[in-house]
Amino acid sequence: MPTINEIKEQISVVKSVGEFTNAMQQIATLRMMKLRDKVLASRPFVETALNMVRELNALKEEQEKLEQAKLSKKQKDLVKADTGGGRRAVIVITSNAGLIGQYNIQIYAKVEKVLEQEKDSEFFVIGKKGQEVFANGKYKVRSFPYAVPDNFEIADLMRLIRLFDLYDHITLIYSRYFNSAKQEVVVTSIVTPQLEATPESERQPGKYIYEPDLYDMIDGVSRKLRGALFQQQIFDSRLAQFSAQMIGMKTASDNATKMLGEMQIEYNKARRKLIDKKISEVFAGSASWKS
Repeated sequence: MPTINEIKEQISVVKSVGEFTNAMQQIATLRMMKLRDKVLASRPFVETALNMVRELNALKEEQEKLEQAKLSKKQKDLVKADTGGGRRAVIVITSNAGLIGQYNIQIYAKVEKVLEQEKDSEFFVIGKKGQEVFANGKYKVRSFPYAVPDNFEIADLMRLIRLFDLYDHITLIYSRYFNSAKQEVVVTSIVTPQLEATPESERQPGKYIYEPDLYDMIDGVSRKLRGALFQQQIFDSRLAQFSAQMIGMKTASDNATKMLGEMQIEYNKARRKLIDKKISEVFAGSASWKS
């Protein structure tokens, strides 16, 4: 059984840990509340704009099917040959710091599943924790770190956003905020133009009239939307990160409080035992003097 001094030292350590985790919980809560209103207010507008682009892309596919039906067999074979897999990229958003519970672990679990289909893709990793994992060689892929500060602006993302035009398909892996107790890792596709397969000279008039042109409209809207969408998704991942940190630190703080209670009981028992021993020694000494 540990001595009283050892128990007191352990109580002091656990108390310090509890105070630290409680402070971290309060900071994460404040940061989450500050960002939550901003993210939830802008999310419906970004999602509505994204649905509009999806509808435009659906119309484009319908028009391309009509154009495809007019092509000869030889021309169809050429189109199939030109529309191969293309360059692919994956963007992984992790945290810059630790002490956030299962946040990064859940993202890595999703990365391992995505790797089965994206092993030949180029990975762009946001967040120092994820960059360390990729740099250690755990995943045998081509990876590139991309620094995004905690208090970022759209200008901090532009260098990566400009690279979107170089890829035919971009997958984004990030943790999405649902509520204070729930975050979920999402795998989604970033909107890209992909208009090169149909040269302007070969575009045929479709069922609807678009000004200036359906392809130009999708191109212009996609280019403007993807920056806002990407920024929204990073804000969302930051919000999920603060929420996970708040829950993780609250759990740690509660555990520290529970341990303190148990250690205090153990301290009281040891102290009572020591007192009883001293009393016994006093009575033993008193009896010897009487004899």
